[in-house]
Amino acid sequence: MLFGKKKDSVSQGSAAVSSSIPGKKVERKVPQILTYSYSHMGNRQYQQDSVFVSGSRILAANKKTRVLAVVCDGMGGMADGGRAAQTGTHMMTEDFRKIEKQPEVNIPHFLEEEVRRIDQVIADFPSENGHGSGSTIVAVVAEDNHLYWVSVGDSRIYVLRGNEMKQMTRDHNYLLRLSEMVANGMMTIEEARLQPQKEALISFLGIGGLELIDINIQPLELQPGDTVLLCSDGITKTLGDAQIQEIINSPTSSMEKKAETLVLAAVRGNTRSQDNTSVAILQYEYKNINRR
Repeated sequence: MLFGKKKDSVSQGSAAVSSSIPGKKVERKVPQILTYSYSHMGNRQYQQDSVFVSGSRILAANKKTRVLAVVCDGMGGMADGGRAAQTGTHMMTEDFRKIEKQPEVNIPHFLEEEVRRIDQVIADFPSENGHGSGSTIVAVVAEDNHLYWVSVGDSRIYVLRGNEMKQMTRDHNYLLRLSEMVANGMMTIEEARLQPQKEALISFLGIGGLELIDINIQPLELQPGDTVLLCSDGITKTLGDAQIQEIINSPTSSMEKKAETLVLAAVRGNTRSQDNTSVAILQYEYKNINRR
């Protein structure tokens, strides 16, 4: 179990607390997914992040409701990273719309095939001065209260539930390989930390013949109050997990404001070299509807 004890929750669809008194209001709890996003250029000359979120949705009782969120981070050291990131969000979004309302969809298969297709399209971009284009991607599809995700690169997905926050993805950088070498006794932790290329990406859209992909076959069942955060490394290279969690769990502001606060906290925290910084947020909760 990824999180602690499962909370009692209302079944997906609807729940009602009703009265037998004629004319009395009936309170009905309706599940919904709220979506938010925010981006900032940091102190870079160009915006190479690209973000998409579906509009907020009330979940239907008689058919599946799907919501998509995507964050792509174009690689600044490569030619046309912004174009690569925009290609990633555009292709993912357009193809999602084709399957969004289909009655049955294999979501993990869709996500895997999509990132492979995007990878090849970006890999086929004309090279500039011998340099190709590249982008990271994190994407989630919430199908009712079931969460699926895919990740390539070092952007991240977190799920916050109560006082817990879990990172659902790995950073696909050289440090991942170094950690495997440490586990196998081939080097020490200190030797791994001293490697100058430890943050270099080993998997990204545009590498061609994409091999390293993080994807969950079994969905995470969302519970009321859960928050799903997708972010570029402009967030995670400046803010620690505790800072991220504190901002998201703040009781004094709306989630829309929290998205903005999170990004601006990262920008203010590294004013000299702050990267493009972007977040997308999904929040699963119940909405009370009163009817007579």
